[in-house]
Amino acid sequence: MIAEYNGRRINLAEDENWGGANSCTELPNGKVHCYDTNEEALADPDLPETTRQETLKAAASLTSAPPAGCIADYWCLFENANYKGRVLRFSADGKHDLEPWGFRDKLSSVYYQVVRWTVNYGTARIWDYRSGLLHDRQRDLVSLQYPNLANLPYPDGGNWDNKVDNFEVRRA
Repeated sequence: MIAEYNGRRINLAEDENWGGANSCTELPNGKVHCYDTNEEALADPDLPETTRQETLKAAASLTSAPPAGCIADYWCLFENANYKGRVLRFSADGKHDLEPWGFRDKLSSVYYQVVRWTVNYGTARIWDYRSGLLHDRQRDLVSLQYPNLANLPYPDGGNWDNKVDNFEVRRA
């Protein structure tokens, strides 16, 4: 996955540290931009103004503020538990193979803040691709908050922490 970051193009799959970026967003125009700060992500001119305003409104709320780095109407995938570490944001419907994003087997928490239900209602599904005679594993995410995938049971034992290969956004 090629992304724009600080005026240059980076390959997220080849650069384990995303060139130093702390977050990356798949934008409605199909581009991918990466940022050093959450403020930069929110100020991106390619982010819809409605999304920006709803995110700022939610952040000001003491009762329902989303985790830092999460943007309204985006699925926010965090590298560490409790919504910490690098964050990857998706809104487009469909499967997102995490390997080209440099995020395969690195997902530890997920947050989704739905603001515009008519546009963004739906769920997600996570996949662990298996090889050989073993069947792929999948799990629907029906809640909007998963602070620690280590608490999400994995088929046949264990948990989903650092096992996700594909993240599927499923719009209703």
